[in-house]
Amino acid sequence: MSAETIRSGLGDRLSDVDVNQWPARIVGIVLFFVGWYAVASVFPNELMPYPIETLRVVYDLVGSGKVLPEVTATLTRIFWGFLASMLLGIQMGVFMGLDDYQRKFLTPHIVIGLSAPLIAWSVIATLIFGFSIYAPILATILTAAPFIAITVWKGVEDIDTDLLEMSNSFGITRRRTIFKVVLPSVAPELFTAFRFGLSLSWKIVTITEIFASNSGIGYQIIRAYGFVRFDEAWAWAVIFMGIVLILEYGVIKPVQWRVLRYRPDTEISLVG
Repeated sequence: MSAETIRSGLGDRLSDVDVNQWPARIVGIVLFFVGWYAVASVFPNELMPYPIETLRVVYDLVGSGKVLPEVTATLTRIFWGFLASMLLGIQMGVFMGLDDYQRKFLTPHIVIGLSAPLIAWSVIATLIFGFSIYAPILATILTAAPFIAITVWKGVEDIDTDLLEMSNSFGITRRRTIFKVVLPSVAPELFTAFRFGLSLSWKIVTITEIFASNSGIGYQIIRAYGFVRFDEAWAWAVIFMGIVLILEYGVIKPVQWRVLRYRPDTEISLVG
């Protein structure tokens, strides 16, 4: 069987998986709005507006030109915080998986990072840096890096030891072994860490913007709440969720499928 046939068959499989999942996703979205409507029917309209009213406010915010600067500010903080978290978390996870000393040295730090609540890191970062871009970035690193590290660590531990021993027997340097053997072998775990770390970055940056920022989606939500404009607060929350969904299905999943095409034994639809 030729390589082209394998790639074509895998591509058809991925397309079938994606198509088969869309009905469930659509039903989930519809049920979400139905549940929202049901809950809004119970609470006063001032506290929880109906979906159509919230979407109307979203339209007004987008039309006013107010959304783009705030979204850009939040995405900038997420980008730098998430990038630093991935670099640090992958490095820690690889070292812990390959070196027993590094594992023992870094494990207490991982435990502390996993145990501390998100809000604690947000407050600590705010106390250190105050109102600056560095507070959300630091809070993101402290929160996301341990989760990324432990995911990569467990992936490295599952690598066939024969591959590592063969690399050592041929005198391949540690750096080359990491980039040519370790990282390709833990590609599914890297995507799991990527998606989990990104979701944590969204949460922690938005929370930190409440304490330590005068811009961004989190700031706009708390600002609208402070002025008792609950419909606007809900609108910003909907904008937040919309961006997350666009990134998930418009960017992350296509990249994931393309990168993992070389692993036909991997159930790509379940990665992450």
